[in-house]
Amino acid sequence: MTLNRFALALVAGSVCSTAMAQNFDSPKLPKLPPTSGQPTLQVVTSNLVGGSDDPSTAIATNSISGAGAFAVDSTLATTGTPVATCGAMGTDVWFYWTAAASGLTTINLCGSTTADTALAAWSASAGAPLAQIVCNDDSCGLQSQITLNAVAGTSYFIEVGSYASGAGYTGTLTVTAPTPPIANDECTGAIALTGAGPWPFNNTSATTGTVGQTEAVCLFFGLTAIANDEWFTWSASQSGTATLSVCAGIVSGGNDTKVAIYDGAGCPVTAAIACNDDATCAGSGLRSTVTWAANCGQSYTIQLGRYNGATASQGTFSIVEGGVPCVSGTAYCFGDGTGAVACPCGNNSAVGAGEGCLSSLGVGAKLGGSGNPSIAGDSLVLAGTGMPNSNALYFQGTTQIAAAFGDGLRCAGGSIIRLGTKTNAAGASAYPAAGDLSVSARGLVTAPGVRNYQVWYRNAAAFCTASTFNLTNGYEITWAP
Repeated sequence: MTLNRFALALVAGSVCSTAMAQNFDSPKLPKLPPTSGQPTLQVVTSNLVGGSDDPSTAIATNSISGAGAFAVDSTLATTGTPVATCGAMGTDVWFYWTAAASGLTTINLCGSTTADTALAAWSASAGAPLAQIVCNDDSCGLQSQITLNAVAGTSYFIEVGSYASGAGYTGTLTVTAPTPPIANDECTGAIALTGAGPWPFNNTSATTGTVGQTEAVCLFFGLTAIANDEWFTWSASQSGTATLSVCAGIVSGGNDTKVAIYDGAGCPVTAAIACNDDATCAGSGLRSTVTWAANCGQSYTIQLGRYNGATASQGTFSIVEGGVPCVSGTAYCFGDGTGAVACPCGNNSAVGAGEGCLSSLGVGAKLGGSGNPSIAGDSLVLAGTGMPNSNALYFQGTTQIAAAFGDGLRCAGGSIIRLGTKTNAAGASAYPAAGDLSVSARGLVTAPGVRNYQVWYRNAAAFCTASTFNLTNGYEITWAP
């Protein structure tokens, strides 16, 4: 009886001990399987080191940022959702990447694995992939590379997978930071050029701006845009034609360039005057050549980039002029605020542009010349540009002055002779035209000496003062026998 009570107490104590163990060891652990002659239980977990098997956990476990090399391990990955559209992607892992800088960012698996890979970038919304931005199957052999126009501080989902849901692999995801924008990436930083060139361009590191993307004259193959564009300004040394070409200049990258030409220096304020996408060039029909009517001393803005969707390129371009060389004249009395007399209502033109005061077009008009200012063989042609399509009076004076007059500055004074009135077309005109007396004959220049010239043009739009006219800069000519 005593023994039975003892045995009962022992059993009760065992039950109590077991209950206490279950209460304090929470959660309850499974029993270990036997090790002799029995299979072991393998617990498979999502790989959290080289990418998340599901995008829903990527933010917490695989957030990366900026440039660098990041380990990829998809050996235990499955194919989840969403799935990118290229290469029948599967067996994928996910990263949540935040851009540290804005610009074209390259992400690749090149050379880091022998597997046949696929790679995609997705926009993010509410912690989940929203829309596929770019996807690539084969770029460097069987490995993948994508280029993403990233925005600093913005996060994206990066999907790293295998072609056709092939086996997983280990490798390295390399993120290359964007190259800082070039100095002339925007029209405000246009590089000034003179002469024939060649001059270098490199749109591999250029971005696509907002200016000059909807020009009607640039409509080719359904697109007006010029991608990855750079900006230049160039001044003509002849009156006639100017032809810009990249035909012989491509040194690397793609061949599909595109170029537009605008009147004036700096950011365009009027429509492009010429544009070209593809030209007939030896070796490639995708390179650009564009020809336009140029006036001596006039500045032109060049927008050079590539056809949207084509591969960026670098190389050189040149400009060939055909026409009458510029006169050895001297421009003066600019409406840029640097002179002794200010423009009438603060309507200063850009410093260095060599123009008169701004008109309602947002630019100042410019006077230059070409030909030979010789009394015996006068071939001088005075050319005005940047004016409204209105009447323009070309006149000659014997002295230089500076006085506010209408919306501009009067620069030629003394004994005044009216040379002739012209009608501007495309903002430009010239004296003499067919049937006109030469400048020396009309201006009664019979002996060597200095004369001053200017153009007085109508500007009827409500602008600046109540006057409805403006003037170009002044232009001084020294006449030879």
